[in-house]
Amino acid sequence: MWQFWHGYVIIQIQGLSAARFLRRLTESGIRVANVKRIDAGTMRITIPARRFFDLRKLRKGLGLRIHIVGRGGLPFFIRKLYRRPVLWIGTSVLFICMTLASSRIWMIRIAETKRVDPNEILELLSEHGIRPGSRPEGPVLITAANDLSARIHDAAWIGLDREGVLLRVGVVESLPESPKKTTRIPSDVIAEKDGIVTSILVMRGQARVKVGDRVRAGDVLISGTVFRNDESYETNADGTVTAAVEYRSETSLSDTITEAVETDATETVRVLRFASYEIVRSEPSFEHYRLTDPETVSLSDLLPVSMERSTAREIVFRERHASEKEAEQIALINAREQALKLVPKDAAIMNIYSMVRSQDGNRYAVVTVTAEETIGRTEEDPHDG
Repeated sequence: MWQFWHGYVIIQIQGLSAARFLRRLTESGIRVANVKRIDAGTMRITIPARRFFDLRKLRKGLGLRIHIVGRGGLPFFIRKLYRRPVLWIGTSVLFICMTLASSRIWMIRIAETKRVDPNEILELLSEHGIRPGSRPEGPVLITAANDLSARIHDAAWIGLDREGVLLRVGVVESLPESPKKTTRIPSDVIAEKDGIVTSILVMRGQARVKVGDRVRAGDVLISGTVFRNDESYETNADGTVTAAVEYRSETSLSDTITEAVETDATETVRVLRFASYEIVRSEPSFEHYRLTDPETVSLSDLLPVSMERSTAREIVFRERHASEKEAEQIALINAREQALKLVPKDAAIMNIYSMVRSQDGNRYAVVTVTAEETIGRTEEDPHDG
């Protein structure tokens, strides 16, 4: 350790009196380390750098040749930094940034959950001012944890534990409520939506429709009243009925189009990074922009500190007259997106039909999406006898 803090030099001694020279060094109080004999007349040793100039008088009369083969330690490292300003400036900036960043939360890690939505946790944490880059104190974490435990229905307990720049969110989910099964009979399976029946599977009860029938919401699909050989009995109807359901959306055609146009205005965006973590970022004054010409410059040979530079090119939105074909294409795209949003996530899309129609002097894009989905639900007290 003394070698590093005070600096050291590695010297090579050549001559027949090398052993006598070592004794003189010891007697004069010079600390000698790493003694290594190269051959019969050559030795290599390590001594403190500040005692190197004392060797001149100690080797008198011995006929030795001494030269330096290496040096190291803190004094030489500092001298190297002084000669390379980019290195020590980058190191200083990094140390300052790390000191400032270490007092803030930069990562939020949420325990794996089945029913609790991690995005809901992040939104509630944000209400308490807890987000990447924030510096919450201990009482804030306790208050936030209690609030999250009370407001999230499926969570029995939520704990916040900070470890440096990392905030761990522990979640214990509450036990799911047992599904309430109705034991009352009779009951029917009725249609929730209009559609054309594509399949029917009866577990209990008697089917009142067949594949290909068009049904409306409220129609009985599987009846709890079963007829057998001029006799009847009532049961709790159960089964699965799927149907082709149509979802329709229409959008009027517009005479104008809003386009993104790139101007000649540019600004430089700089990002200071430590490894993969972003420390500081400069933002352009443009509301909308596109980044081009990325360039990364390393600021240190010893640490993973880099500066990213890119050019922000301003983008503005302008309106222009749309041709008939362009207006139709844009309206059809918008109508398609709106129609698809109406389709349940668990439904299977069977067909998408698009058209443009005219009515009262106006033109509309119409998109109809046909999706196959389960439409039956159980309702107590049958509608038919």
